[in-house]
Amino acid sequence: MLVIMSKIDYHYLQKLSIPILAASFVLLVMVLLPGIGTVTNGARRWIRINRILGIQPSEFAKLAVIIFVSSYIAKNQSRMPKFTYGFIFPLMVVAVISALILKEPDFGTAAFLAILSVTMLIAGGTRIIFVLFTVMAVTPCVHKMLFDVPFRKIRLLSFLDPWKDPSGTGYQIIQSYIALGSGGLTGLGPGSSRQKLFFLPESNSDFIFTIIGEEFGFLGVIVIIGLFLSLVWYGLKIVHTAKDVFGFFLGLGITVMFGLQAALNMAVISGLVPTKGIPLPFLSSGGSSLLFSMMGIGILLNIAKQSEVSETVSLVTDRAEPPKNELEKMMPLGIWSKMITKVADFSW
Repeated sequence: MLVIMSKIDYHYLQKLSIPILAASFVLLVMVLLPGIGTVTNGARRWIRINRILGIQPSEFAKLAVIIFVSSYIAKNQSRMPKFTYGFIFPLMVVAVISALILKEPDFGTAAFLAILSVTMLIAGGTRIIFVLFTVMAVTPCVHKMLFDVPFRKIRLLSFLDPWKDPSGTGYQIIQSYIALGSGGLTGLGPGSSRQKLFFLPESNSDFIFTIIGEEFGFLGVIVIIGLFLSLVWYGLKIVHTAKDVFGFFLGLGITVMFGLQAALNMAVISGLVPTKGIPLPFLSSGGSSLLFSMMGIGILLNIAKQSEVSETVSLVTDRAEPPKNELEKMMPLGIWSKMITKVADFSW
């Protein structure tokens, strides 16, 4: 899928943004239907064809929402500062998708999708004051979802003090601490983890970074963090060279998705935030996560490839490049464009 998406012109995704979003909506509805969606650990998040093949619709929804929001911003550049067209309408569409994911239930992915979408809308020109008032308005609802649902309340309280119930609700994060501490500077060695021997739950998926820390130590953890920072850096360089608004926001959304997922996963395993079902891109087990992450990388490669072609054509025909301030005009503060320019201009 990485190779295929790198060969397909990313502009086709703009034309198909609505059908892709509709397909995501249908899959999210299907996963909630008894007999179609598979229940695992109390959550209905998978559609399985058999014991081997299946799909997790929420992973597809991440990419579908990025494509939709990017296309919407590209088509409504002049109306993005307006409350209705620049904020409410796209946010309501994303809210429907997030609500279906929340119904599974998967609060972590739903919240992640909302944060990602709002970040893209702010970069697209939505006024920050709209976001601030919306956050204030939904805070009571978020509080109710966190504290009125027993398992979420228990998870939040165990995050604040895992030692209060070390053999119960705080067990997983304490085992994560033990694994990270055991790794020391250089680790126990490849394959020598003790915590993955049924001590640490989800050691191959959500807590894979803990096992890396135990087996490869602090140095191994630094290498993985450095690789993700490099991925974000190169993603922003590709965004900087994008020749059109859709390519800019599509690349930005995918880059932020990888960076934000990695940061949240690492924060969870180190006890900085409550436990969420956010996988570590490319490392956590799970076919759907790997499949759509590879598709995202393929799209980034296609944006980079087309930018190189456009630059070559511009040089051959001796035509001046299009003005760089097109994106800055639609960003009232100009902070996003300046930040990406500085990152793109950085050299080792």
